[in-house]
Amino acid sequence: MTILSKDAPTEISHPAHPEHKLKLMATGAAEFQCDVCKELGAGDRYTCRPCDFDLHRDCALAEATLAHPLLKGREFQLRLEHPRHRDGGGGTCGACGGKVLGLHYHCAAKKGSDLHPCCAALPLVIPQEELTLELRKEASHRCSSCRERGRGRTWFYRSTCKTVYLHVACVKEIARRSRGAGDGSSTDPFASVKEAAVQIYRAKKDESELERVILELVLGG
Repeated sequence: MTILSKDAPTEISHPAHPEHKLKLMATGAAEFQCDVCKELGAGDRYTCRPCDFDLHRDCALAEATLAHPLLKGREFQLRLEHPRHRDGGGGTCGACGGKVLGLHYHCAAKKGSDLHPCCAALPLVIPQEELTLELRKEASHRCSSCRERGRGRTWFYRSTCKTVYLHVACVKEIARRSRGAGDGSSTDPFASVKEAAVQIYRAKKDESELERVILELVLGG
């Protein structure tokens, strides 16, 4: 998924592909793999058609340094190369827990602190009329989608009513499944996530109401 608050230029030069300029293309819900971060994406991308080279907008326009509001006091540097740790393994994204295979943000002050550019660009708040989700570093509750807990202390979206909890990885998967099903009717990349969160919220409300009725019947009897 791609979210940018700033206007995207129609054409750019990028050090990962210095041979040609990259053009911003509107490609709908068709899925692609970004050639610099190696993560899947969909929607608008920067591309070089003759070379079959694609970049997420977030990766293409990523700033050289990052200060994330959830990680106060840390400065992240943008790195193009694949991270290698002393044990020979690669890094993992602190937000989604996925492998870091290419372009990423790295904080040298904290060991193993990496972020995918697209995860770093996730909105702090996903608002909607019935339910609002807020991005948090961790949560003690199970994920409402996969039913697992923290996944190694990765980030969560939590509803302001503290009813719905979603791993960032699960949010990405919900959006990916929606794209795979060919649901390109909305220009909002989080439309499917909002819908899933509302469905979970309503189901939990129905469960609570049923439990209340049963309790009243038991106590009344």
